[in-house]
Formats: sequence, structure tokens, C-alpha cells
Amino acid sequence: MYLKMSRPILNKMIPLVRVDIGKEEIRAVSKVLKSGWLTMGPETQLFEEEFARYVGAKYAIAVNSATSALFLALKALKVGSGDEVIVPSFTFASSANVIVHCGATPVFVDIKFDDFTMDQKSLDAAITSKTKAVIPVHYGANRAIIKTNLPVIEDSAHLIKRNGDNKKAFASCYSFYATKNMTTGEGGMITVSDEKLTDWLKMARLHGLSRDAWKRYDLESKWVYTVEFSGWKVNTTDINSALGRVQLKRLDSFQKRRREVLALYNKLLGLNNKGTHLYPILVDERDKFFEYMKKNGIGCSFHFTPLHLQPAFRKYKTPKLPVTEYVGERVATIPFDAVISDTEIKKVAELILKYPGFKRNRVCP
Repeated sequence: MYLKMSRPILNKMIPLVRVDIGKEEIRAVSKVLKSGWLTMGPETQLFEEEFARYVGAKYAIAVNSATSALFLALKALKVGSGDEVIVPSFTFASSANVIVHCGATPVFVDIKFDDFTMDQKSLDAAITSKTKAVIPVHYGANRAIIKTNLPVIEDSAHLIKRNGDNKKAFASCYSFYATKNMTTGEGGMITVSDEKLTDWLKMARLHGLSRDAWKRYDLESKWVYTVEFSGWKVNTTDINSALGRVQLKRLDSFQKRRREVLALYNKLLGLNNKGTHLYPILVDERDKFFEYMKKNGIGCSFHFTPLHLQPAFRKYKTPKLPVTEYVGERVATIPFDAVISDTEIKKVAELILKYPGFKRNRVCP
């Protein structure tokens, strides 16, 4: 029997997301804590191998977040000052922050109205001689389908698909944050198909050192290492990896339940959403909607606010992005996880249908 993350007792809210952590996860983490080796080591190596097999990738490199994964992928492409990287404005801040942290310029593009992923025409119009890469975002676990000859770094924070690795991508970057479909608490993964790139990424995540710490301290190994280049400190730990290995085994069952939740919401709300990570709806007067749902004990949020309109990114001159701006004003995300019950789903849907500003019939602006 699995131990569900408990909801607040006082207000009995239905939260936006709950994590399903069971006894097996607790045993796996406890085993690492008792082992005497807590940081990146053999558990991480096994997690990398198992994750690569699951998604159908050749190599996987574990890091401490999807943000770090995106950053290292950009650095591997030698993205820097004077370069441009195309990214949808309708995404989390990290998708653009990593571009800025590389010294490059984020170029924001629009999304499609049906699945909120990158729009091909907007992408094509944004390409210049300075464009170094494209970061499509698989919003809500909807795969962004684009055509380009430019290097592609997939922001797959919302999508972990069995045998779904995109072989055409330069790299795919995944998230195991606490709200994701499987979790390590904090964590991420990069998948690639090139062995030399894999070797570089493994050094880059740990200061540019030629040998991981657990290999240096092994009794049968040499302690000597070299600093091959100035890297970063973005490795994961065996504590996180042990949790991730169990969660990965359970991911198919999580996804099965999420598909059931998706289907029931679609039936009750009259929508045709397809992604299994978020359930977005559109509402007028969103602040009033949030207050209404909160008073009725329902946790809601929004994913996402248009980045090109935020103070941090206004200096990057962006033409009007009509779909992003329309959706960004109205999008709300409702409780959606592998734990929520049918009774809870029906309560959420009933409240949404009573809200006058719920846009049941989506019409492209």
C-alpha cells in the first residue's frame, strides 16, 4: 500500500498536485542513507542506465534539475555572446534564463492554440543568421512538433515518454521536480546519442573533473584526477537517484491513472485536452476564478505567464505574440495527478462549470 502525500487537514483542500511516495521509495532512500555514500555514485549510474532504456535514448546524464540540463546542453553547443536561441514565450522562466546565462539572446515565438506548443510559422519567421539553436517545449506533455535544420534542445520537463526519445534532437532535457509525473524531489536528466558528448557532459556537471568522486574513493581505483576544463556543480545525489529509480518503475502506472483523469475531465468539461502533465483551461477574469476555487477548497495555478511581457525579458524586443498573449491572460491549471479520486475530479469540474467565465468552447483569437 502506497503512502500518499497528505492534504491539509484543516481546510481539506484538493491541492493542485500530490506526490505518490510509497514504502518502496522510503526503503530505497533509507538504504542509501545507511550505506555511507550519499552523493552521486552507483545509484546514479543505475538510474541513468534505466532511464535511458525507458525513453529509448543511447545515453543519459543525471543532473540536479532540468534547468541545469538545458544550460549544459547550450554550453555543449558553445552558445554564447552574439548568438540567438529560439524559445516559446509560453514557458517557465528557466527555458529562457539558461539562454541569458550563456550570454546569448532569447528570441521568443508564439504557440499553437490547440496544444500550446511552439508554432511552426512563428519559428520560421524568427530564424536569423545568428540563430544557434531552438528549444521547443513539450507543454503539459504535448510533444512540440517542429521542422528545422537547426540544433534542437528539447525542453521535455513535462514529458517522459516510454521509447519516445527524439533521435533528431541534439539533446533532450527532463525534470524530476516534486510536481512532475515522476519525482526525485529535485533533479533532471539529459539524454543524447553521442558518446563524446556524454563524456563531456559528465565532466561538465562536476567541475570539469576527469573522475567522479565515488570512483576516486573506491578502494580499487586511483585517487588521481585532472581538471579538464572549468565546469559547473550541477550533479545529482544517490539519495535522489534511489528515489528516482523506484518512481521510474511506477511511471507507467502513474501515466495510466493520469490518462483516466484526463479522460474524465474531458468528458465532464467538454474539452479535448491531450497532455497528461497539466490540465489547462481558459477562463475570463482569472483572479476571480482563483479566488472562487480557493474559497471552495480547490488549489489552482497558471502555467504559464508570457515571458516576453515580464520585466526580466522586456529588453528583448519581441513582436506581438497573439496566441501567447491571449492564452497567457486566461489559462488556469486545475488539480491533476495520479492520486486524485473520481469524486474529487467531479467536484472540481462541477465548480468550473458553474463559473460564468469558463470558456468551454475554445475559439482561436
